[in-house]
Amino acid sequence: MQRPAPGTVIMLDCITDDDVGRKLRVAGRMLMYDPSTALVLLSLSSHGLLVDTSLVIDPDAVLSTVKWGGTLDPNVNYNWIHERQAWVWVMGWLERSEQDLPIPELPPYTSPPDVDPSIVLKALNVTPARDLDVVGLRSALAAMGELLPMTYPV
Repeated sequence: MQRPAPGTVIMLDCITDDDVGRKLRVAGRMLMYDPSTALVLLSLSSHGLLVDTSLVIDPDAVLSTVKWGGTLDPNVNYNWIHERQAWVWVMGWLERSEQDLPIPELPPYTSPPDVDPSIVLKALNVTPARDLDVVGLRSALAAMGELLPMTYPV
């Protein structure tokens, strides 16, 4: 049985134009979800990334408490959508959009991250990552030679 290729784990603040076309696995804080576009604004330190969740989120299930004969699909967890600043893992293909995508509007008390509106991660999977150790993840990737060590706090 052939398995799909895994996504390359990469820190959100290390994504570059060279990563367009790659399948990535990225962790970040979910700053905003826009149900009209299915775009999520993901952030790590001062860096942001737009995530297209249209393939993985059922908008009716997000807005409804009743689905499939009275209950939501128990295998799908949409709670992260409602938890601002929640850590999530996203796996998907990094793509360049032909036109700039709309950046979801943030609450006035939130500092906007630096976002390239022409780059989007087309999500294949989004999962909560409540116990994510970002510093440990960065250290592990640096030890494997996947990225240069960062000295600033996350």
